[in-house]
Amino acid sequence: MASGLTPQHTLRGWLLNALGEMGGSAPTARTLKHMEKRYGASLSSEDHEGTERDKEPKWHNRTRFERKKMERAGLLVPARESRGVWTLTEAGWHEFRLAQDTNAASRVSAGAEASPSLAFPRIPKGDESPSRAKETTQRIVRSGAVADYVKRVHDYSCQVCGTRLATPTGAYAEAAHIQALGRPHDGPDVAANVLCLCPNHHVLFDFGMLTISDNLTVTDRSSGASQGRLREIPEHRIDRQYLAYHRAHHCGPEPRGGVAGPGS
Repeated sequence: MASGLTPQHTLRGWLLNALGEMGGSAPTARTLKHMEKRYGASLSSEDHEGTERDKEPKWHNRTRFERKKMERAGLLVPARESRGVWTLTEAGWHEFRLAQDTNAASRVSAGAEASPSLAFPRIPKGDESPSRAKETTQRIVRSGAVADYVKRVHDYSCQVCGTRLATPTGAYAEAAHIQALGRPHDGPDVAANVLCLCPNHHVLFDFGMLTISDNLTVTDRSSGASQGRLREIPEHRIDRQYLAYHRAHHCGPEPRGGVAGPGS
């Protein structure tokens, strides 16, 4: 095991790579666990020493510090918005891909393995005969009729971008609840609380990277740019209280009277 603290720039590379490998976002504990599994052999005894304040391993504390620096650099979604989930921004994804490309080029030119700080993940062996385990779970029973209605009245077209995905079995779209059904949100399973979205915009909306004002202006929170107006039809009206809840959950409390958005 090496001696001395791991440099901050190395921790940044490890964090960037870990998040990229996990699909761009993960809760704090899972991120640190993945980093330790991936790069633990390169951590020093000093890295594992506890801090004087709370006995947290120094490398945990210093990675959190690096996370704040990356947030200020625009590589990670601000903590007040991501709420415990470390999430790459578009700039963060660009940095990750750039590091991967640079690493691949260095491997080719050097004819050897690249530094473990930004190495490509190895293909896992997997299991040709995966085992099965019986599990008992509880889930919210959603109304298939509500989701089906919303998608059908919009002809399976995304209310944000208008995309209609055609598949061999028919058109495909997703029903996205504005105020989530699960705890602690406890939103209702009614049409006024559901949007018809393409898969991409469904994910962005659920993570709060898209917000919708009361006048239905759609905003990309990573850039602040307007994405146009959400498509609403007489057969499917959106209840603005659910949009206000979504904004408050992802952006914090609004001023008195709410935020109507540009052009109101």
